[in-house]
Parts: sequence; structure tokens; C-alpha cells
Amino acid sequence: MINYDLAKKRLEAAQTKDCEDYFKLNGYNLEYGYCLLLDGKLSEAESVLRKVDSVRADWAVKLIPFMRGYVEVLPTYFQIRNFLEIDINLLLMARQNDAVAYILGGADLFYSVNCEAYKYIARVMMNNGYFETAKTYLDKARDNTYNDPELHFMFCQYYIHIQDFEKALSSIEECLKILPEYYPARKIKEALLLK
Repeated sequence: MINYDLAKKRLEAAQTKDCEDYFKLNGYNLEYGYCLLLDGKLSEAESVLRKVDSVRADWAVKLIPFMRGYVEVLPTYFQIRNFLEIDINLLLMARQNDAVAYILGGADLFYSVNCEAYKYIARVMMNNGYFETAKTYLDKARDNTYNDPELHFMFCQYYIHIQDFEKALSSIEECLKILPEYYPARKIKEALLLK
């Protein structure tokens, strides 16, 4: 028997078929709206989510036009920080690749509101195995927020993936110039020096 916790775990895994009816029948409209969104039923999702009074629902209503390839209203700085990466990840798991492509087409608009948007996009794309797309957004982020140690850490991860250990070491050294005590960076540097 499905309960809320199990249904939520399935939603977080983009397994909407298993939880959509549960959310609908039990009045969990935010979750139900997200099931519709992940199924690509954007008009239905928008209709449900507009009735939900929450920052998360408001974000989703603003994201839906991006998923269609046009923008009506920009999300807030905090909405981008809190939800952009999570929702791109969910959409990738749900195989909504066209929607993700449209969202990425609006990356400059997200950046105009939150200058870390490129980094968020790069991280989620890298974590899903889209390394070349991630590199594109890492480069955009570097052009605008060079002094972000996490950005250089991510460059290092990218270069390790493509086995360019010299550039990986250079990136991690840049990271450590900005934040010398960044423990994960120090550990990666130690490992790179052994290669």
C-alpha cells in the first residue's frame, strides 16, 4: 500500500506513474502538479499548480513557460538557487529532454537574476553525464564569477573525467588559491599529484 513517504520517494525518482493517483486522490496538489509536469502535461500541471499557495508552486508555474520555449515572468533569485538544479535533474530523470533543452535556452535569463545559474546548470548536467554541456556552462560561469572556488572545483572534476590531469591540477590549484582550506580540493590535489 502506498503512503505519502513512499509516493514522495517515487516522485523524487521521477517515477510518476506510481504516485500520481495517490497525490491527486489525497489532495497533495503540489506533488500532483509536479507529477503532471514531469509527465510533460504542462497545461494540466500549470492549472493545478496555480491553485497552490507556495514558493515551490510559484517557481514551477514560472518554469513551465521556459519548458515551452518562451518566458512570461522571471523567477526570483532564491527560486533559482533553490529549485533550478533540482528540477532540471528531475526532468532529466523523467526523460523530458526537450523541456530541458528549452530551459537551457533560457539560461541567460536565469543568470540575469542569479549569477550562479550557469554553475547550477553545469553541476546538474555534469552529474547526469552531460559533460560537454556542463563544460559550456562552466565556461560561461568562469567568464562572470571567476573567484568562486566551487567553480574551479567543478572544472577539476570535468578535467578528471576527460583525463586531462594537468588541467585538473591547475583548476584545483586555482580553487585552493581562493579557499586554501577547502578540504575536498586539498584531497583531490593530493590524488592528482600522485598521477
